[in-house]
Amino acid sequence: MKAIILAGGRATRLPTSAENRPKALVEIWGKPVLEHQIELLHSHGISDIRLSLGHKAEQIIQFIRQKFPDVEYVVEEKPLGTGGALKFALGDHTEPFLVLSGDILTDCSLTNFLQKAQVHTMVLVEVTNARDFGLASVDDDGTILEFKEKPEIATPGLINTTIYYLDPAPIKNFPGNTFSLELDIFPKLAKEKMLKAYIHRGFWTDMGTEERLKTLQSNPPQFFQQHPK
Repeated sequence: MKAIILAGGRATRLPTSAENRPKALVEIWGKPVLEHQIELLHSHGISDIRLSLGHKAEQIIQFIRQKFPDVEYVVEEKPLGTGGALKFALGDHTEPFLVLSGDILTDCSLTNFLQKAQVHTMVLVEVTNARDFGLASVDDDGTILEFKEKPEIATPGLINTTIYYLDPAPIKNFPGNTFSLELDIFPKLAKEKMLKAYIHRGFWTDMGTEERLKTLQSNPPQFFQQHPK
């Protein structure tokens, strides 16, 4: 199983913690968030990992060469959006693959997810306020009927965790090289009833803001010490 971690973001909402380093190397609970993610993948038997890098890529490259020399990487010369970054990172890969965003922390069982997932499947979690996230509408059969990126008002519901099991075809066949998964790919898949949901009931968060990061630092969940299989 190929896993691609999208780790090219600029961390505009972490102006202090990521002032001199990329978001993926911001430390939490004694380790860079990227290290937590790679360890999570390894704990579920996933070792074929490729990083999609951009902003301050040289720091991440130096880190993985020392810590995880078997991890592959590509570096985009300019921002391509989440869809374009994946298209570039896929290269000649043609099989279904796993995607993680480079700024999330979770105890999601990737083993269980991949056993149950169809292409294309998105991991969702339920929140009381989805304003900062992609909001999904799901039917009783687990099909995502609508995908709305960052609703304008506070809305409870199931949100996109940025963990996906995808087939490369819609991404590779998308015209152009700069585009968004959330705005260009997922709404189309949902309209065609080709996007499935996997609902995670455990821990999930992103590293989105300084306030959120501070709260996480002071209240670490039990899972980070040993990722469940």
